Amino acid sequence: MAKCTEIKDSRLQSRVRTRYASDIGALETMGFRHLAFKLETHAPFSALAYLPALPLMRRAKEVLVFPFPLRLATANVLFIHPEPSTIASCMGLGVKFYTNFSDYSLLISSTLLSHIALQAPVIQNTNSQIVRTPPRRTLEEAWLSHKRQIAEMKLQGRKLAIQAHLPITLRSLGVKKQTSDTLNLRFLDGPPQLTKYRHYTH
Repeated sequence: MAKCTEIKDSRLQSRVRTRYASDIGALETMGFRHLAFKLETHAPFSALAYLPALPLMRRAKEVLVFPFPLRLATANVLFIHPEPSTIASCMGLGVKFYTNFSDYSLLISSTLLSHIALQAPVIQNTNSQIVRTPPRRTLEEAWLSHKRQIAEMKLQGRKLAIQAHLPITLRSLGVKKQTSDTLNLRFLDGPPQLTKYRHYTH
């Protein structure tokens, strides 16, 4: 299981900000505001375990760091939208939108076209805990699709979860705050980040 910490280092923050400048600009135009810089760190020696995937991660321009001992970590940035309450996560292959509902269901939309295979009927079943919309080519299209799906789910009687401050907001991504600067990550839609690169290594 990956462990997430808020990035405090200004140089690493700058790397992330530079890498995702285009996405950040688009998100801010759509009314999103900055939430946090996040470092997702995997197990000791995970850099060796995922060695075949590293070239693909480089190609996707992931912001990578390698904490001791040979851990693989990816740095990205989270944004939040107040209405409808949504978190956006910028990553190498695209951007994901997450919205949590009071019945613990989770809506996910993205620009990760490599995830098109995940759009099977069983996963698209709106009675499931996780609902995914088909990936879109642009942020604007993905956000519009996400909002439309939120409206449909609200018509079904589902209510948006209240995300009044950082701990509650992060919980919609399966993140449980443990200390002032350390987060224990449990992604509801499967192991984050590296799963999409593992797909290309087989």
